[in-house]
Amino acid sequence: IRAFLAQALDHGVFHADLHEGNLFVAAPDKVTAVDFGIIGRLGAPERRYLAEILWGFLEKDYDRVAQVHFEAGYVPAAHSPAAFAQALRAVGEQVFGRPANEISMSRVLIQLFEITALFDMKLRPELVLLQKTMMTVEGVARRICPEHDIWAAADPVVRRWMLRELSPAAKAKRFAEEGLSALRNLARLLENPPQPAVAVVEVEEAHPARWFAFGAVTAAAVFLLAVWLR
Repeated sequence: IRAFLAQALDHGVFHADLHEGNLFVAAPDKVTAVDFGIIGRLGAPERRYLAEILWGFLEKDYDRVAQVHFEAGYVPAAHSPAAFAQALRAVGEQVFGRPANEISMSRVLIQLFEITALFDMKLRPELVLLQKTMMTVEGVARRICPEHDIWAAADPVVRRWMLRELSPAAKAKRFAEEGLSALRNLARLLENPPQPAVAVVEVEEAHPARWFAFGAVTAAAVFLLAVWLR
């Protein structure tokens, strides 16, 4: 369970055919996968979507799970976030509090997808492949240990991802990186300006200070943020 989630969340690439025939085990705790004929890939938005959904269910924060769907644009804004959160709660509350061997992470995702369809969410192929692989991984884990607590196994991997990617420091670092990227793009524009129509050129040439002021302010902000992060 942890190896699969680490592949999906940390690397965005996961072995999508993890049945027993593709796994070799060596004592005490080494697992080797073979036959990479089916590979799933998750982009950064899908990885955040998966992590926040699992985290939301682990923490029973259904409002946040609902908000993630709207922020990602998966559920049209015309729908009610409160109504969607209530539908998610109906799924989550019937799962938690039951014995570990009766709780299925993949079943929760299946029910989630069924609900999102009612709210006009169109499933993405990579998420369907992810859900299919989770079912296979869960089946292997259950056959090894029927009482295995899938959610407890997932918790440290999801928690690590959340702390690394969504903490205030991580958000500040991304902001700084985006600022530096904007400065590089601005520098390239100043070195090799586009050739627009004559009328536009006259307007832009009339306000050259505006470009340099913007660059100076952005550079100062990025510098201060970099000093603060250190």
